[in-house]
Amino acid sequence: MRTLLHSSNIVYVGRQRGGSDRRQIIPSSPGMVCLPLIRHGETAKALLVSDCGIYGKAVWVPKAMLTIHEPSERGVLVATMSRAFAEKKDLHPRFIDPTLFNQATREVLDRAVARAASKRNAYRGHRSPHARHDTQNAFA
Repeated sequence: MRTLLHSSNIVYVGRQRGGSDRRQIIPSSPGMVCLPLIRHGETAKALLVSDCGIYGKAVWVPKAMLTIHEPSERGVLVATMSRAFAEKKDLHPRFIDPTLFNQATREVLDRAVARAASKRNAYRGHRSPHARHDTQNAFA
């Protein structure tokens, strides 16, 4: 007796029911990554940045490929770029050694690292937990 092979051109319509009826959170930009970067230099069209704070490992990145969120006067910035571009330039969410900087820059760096981590989580579709549902009336 012959067994039928599973064909790859079969399309199943409808959604499969999971363990709960809650709406799934869909990532807004799965191909985007947000990184804290240290600016070592700048021209009109490009930035010399590193993801570890070491000048020898800095790379030139075109400004057109970045979205910069709240740049700092201390050289710490949070930038969003495509994941493929970040991998091509060898930029990753690494540990930036705070001992390379003075106390004021360390505080700016800590805020930038936290802001980049929260943006990465938002791009992945994660939300911070809270006790109240979004549609609940706070005054009821």
